[in-house]
Amino acid sequence: MEVNSSIPVLTPNNWNTWKRDMQVILMHYGCWQFIIKTEPADPDVGSTYKEKYDFQLRKDRTLSFTLIYTNISPELKSLISDKTDAAVAWKILKDHFEPMTRARVIQLLDEFLDTNYQPGEDVDNFLCRVKTAASRLQEAGHKVDDIYLGF
Repeated sequence: MEVNSSIPVLTPNNWNTWKRDMQVILMHYGCWQFIIKTEPADPDVGSTYKEKYDFQLRKDRTLSFTLIYTNISPELKSLISDKTDAAVAWKILKDHFEPMTRARVIQLLDEFLDTNYQPGEDVDNFLCRVKTAASRLQEAGHKVDDIYLGF
């Protein structure tokens, strides 16, 4: 299966959609494990297999970084231009766009509480917006009680 790996480049305004698109591409190529820092299962004992495994691991790590670097706008490349590790680059971008500060949590909480049903809006779209706002709050370290979700 071929995946369309041409997503809009990361700009200062599209972090949330870019992040999800990039996660899908990295998962497709089997590279997401390097971002979340899990290693594949240990190879069987045997030097030739081990050498092939190590080579493939290095190649996959390089592919991970390449996919991230080539899908960000030129003005943001300076954030990660001196890095070669995909996990480090991802963390730098995540910290840049999702700083873990009280101000950010307050901003996300305000966005969550301002999520209102618009007359004529499809209920599924509204629920999707509520879930998205709640998950962004949870990613920032603020638990959203079920009573506020209402479903």
